[in-house]
Amino acid sequence: MSGIFLPYQLNWINDDSPLKICEKGRREGVSWAESYRTALCAAASKKAGGCNTYYLSYNKAMTRQFVSDVAFFAREVLDVAAKDMQEVVIQNDKQDITMYRIVFDSGFEVVGMPSDAYNLRSKQGRVVLDEAAFCDDMEGVMKAAMALLIWGGQFSIISTHNGESSAFNTLIKEIRSGKQKKWSLHRVTFDEAIEQGLYKKICQKNGEVWSQEKQDAFVADIREIYADNIDEELYCVPRQSGERYFGRGLLDHATASEGSYDIRRLECSDSFLHKDDDYKMREVRKFFNQEVRPLLGVFESRLYVGNDFGRSGDLTTYWVAEEIGNTQLAVRLIVEIKNAPFEQQQYFNDLVTDFLNERGKFGGLAIDSRGNGQQIGEHAALRHPGASIQVMETNAWYAKYGTDLHGLMESADFTVPDDETIKADFSLVVLKNGIPTIPGVRTADRDLKGKRHGDGASAAMLCVCAWRECAADTPPVFTAVEKKKSGFLWW
Repeated sequence: MSGIFLPYQLNWINDDSPLKICEKGRREGVSWAESYRTALCAAASKKAGGCNTYYLSYNKAMTRQFVSDVAFFAREVLDVAAKDMQEVVIQNDKQDITMYRIVFDSGFEVVGMPSDAYNLRSKQGRVVLDEAAFCDDMEGVMKAAMALLIWGGQFSIISTHNGESSAFNTLIKEIRSGKQKKWSLHRVTFDEAIEQGLYKKICQKNGEVWSQEKQDAFVADIREIYADNIDEELYCVPRQSGERYFGRGLLDHATASEGSYDIRRLECSDSFLHKDDDYKMREVRKFFNQEVRPLLGVFESRLYVGNDFGRSGDLTTYWVAEEIGNTQLAVRLIVEIKNAPFEQQQYFNDLVTDFLNERGKFGGLAIDSRGNGQQIGEHAALRHPGASIQVMETNAWYAKYGTDLHGLMESADFTVPDDETIKADFSLVVLKNGIPTIPGVRTADRDLKGKRHGDGASAAMLCVCAWRECAADTPPVFTAVEKKKSGFLWW
C-alpha cells in the first residue's frame, strides 16, 4: 500500500499494538489511514482477526466522513462487500444520538458515534477515539474503552493538541515519562508530513503537477493561517491553558454543514481608487448583483448582519446570519472586501441593506463605527433608523457580546463556516482580565497578499449584537437618499 499511503500513515496502519496513540498536526491524513485499517478489520473473518470498530468523535461531520471513508476503502480498494452507510438515531436514557453504521459481509460492523463513554456500553471490538483532546470526557471514554480490551481488540487515540492541561496531553506526558508503559506513541508534525510527501499527495488528488515552488507556497500559506497558534496546530506543542477563548473544539462543534453558506470576496487594486466614479460604482454594483444578491434572495427568514470595517490594512467583513426559530443564528454568507474606497463601501452597504429591507427580511445591522468606519455607520443609521446601529467596540462591549457569542456556539445556536482562514480569526481571540480580546496580531489573508486581524470573529460578534439590539419587530424606515455624483445615481 506504499503507493496510496505515506510512510507515517503506513506506520500507523501496520502498528498492531493493543494501545496506540498519535499526536499530530492539522490535516495530515492519519484518520484517513485509520479508516483503511478499520475497513481491513471489519472485512476479515473472526478467525483472521476481524472485529467490530467503534469510532468516536466530538464532531458529527468528522464521524460521518470517517465511516464514508471506510466504505470507500472497502469497495474501491479492498473490493469487499458492505452495505450502504446508514444513519441511525438511537434513543437512550440520556438523549437521542445519531450514529453512522456500515455492516460488512463478514458480519462485523463499523459504527461512528459521539465521544461519550455511555455509547461503549456492552460493546466488543476496536475503539478509535479521534480528536481526543477535544472530547468532553476523554478519561471516561478511556475507562470504557479499556474494558473492551478484556475481550481482545485495540484502542487507538488520534488528536491534535488542545492546551497544556488537557487529558490528552496529560496522557502523552505520562507515556513519555514511562508512567504509562503499554502505549505505542506516534508523533507527526506538519513539517514531517510534508517531508514524507503530504503535498505531493494533495497535488495527486487534485490532478495537479507538483513543484517545489508550489509546495513552498502551500507550506507558507498553512503556516500563516495558523500563525497565532502554530506550535499547537502544526508542531504538536500544546499551548498554555486559558489563552484561546474560542477553542478548536468549540469552533468545530459550531461548524455549519456543507452547502448551507457561501463566502464571497471583492478585492480592489490600488489603482481602483483613481478610476472615475461611474466605473467604481458599476463594479461594486456588478459584484453585488452577480455574487451577493442571488444568495440573499433565497432566504425566507430575517437576516442579521455584522459589518467589521476595514480599509487598506484590515478587511471589511460582512457576517450575514439567518434567524432560525427566534433562538438561533445560522451563518449564510460571508463577504470579505479588501482595499475598497470609502464611498464604494458605503454604496455596497446600502445595496445590501436596501435589498433586504425591500424584501422585508432585514432584521438588523451592527457596524463597527470606530475611526474611519464612523461615517459609514452614521450613514447606515440614518438610512435605516432602528435597524442599523453604530457600535464602538469597548472592553464592556467585547465582554458582553464575546461572551454571548461563545455561549451561543456552545449550545449550537450559532454556526461558523468550515473555513480554516475564518476559524483562525476566532483562534486569535484571547481572554484577558476576563474579557474576550483581539490582540494586535495579524494572520494571513486567504490570498497571502494581506493580513487579517480577527475580522471574522469581530463580524460574528457584531452580528449577534445586531440580533440582540436592533428593533427587528418594527419595520425599518426606508429612506431613499438620492445622491448624484458624476451622473451616477447613488441608489
